[in-house]
Amino acid sequence: MVSLDLRGVPCPLNAVRCQLAFEKLAVGEELRVQLDTGEPLESVLRQFRGAGHGVDVEAAPGREAATVLITITRCFS
Repeated sequence: MVSLDLRGVPCPLNAVRCQLAFEKLAVGEELRVQLDTGEPLESVLRQFRGAGHGVDVEAAPGREAATVLITITRCFS
């Protein structure tokens, strides 16, 4: 599993970094990303859900409410 900490990274750079890391994954592998809520989260969700990949969102443990942890699963190549 690959992990990225993109807290404080502005749009669209956070989505670009997610895509670059995601492209290296095989089908079934996961990318875990810490993101700020609001526009950064929404843009990444739109990007990967819109493409048909699995995305789970959860609160980041021990973090402020402005941060979430998402897991993106590559469903196809």
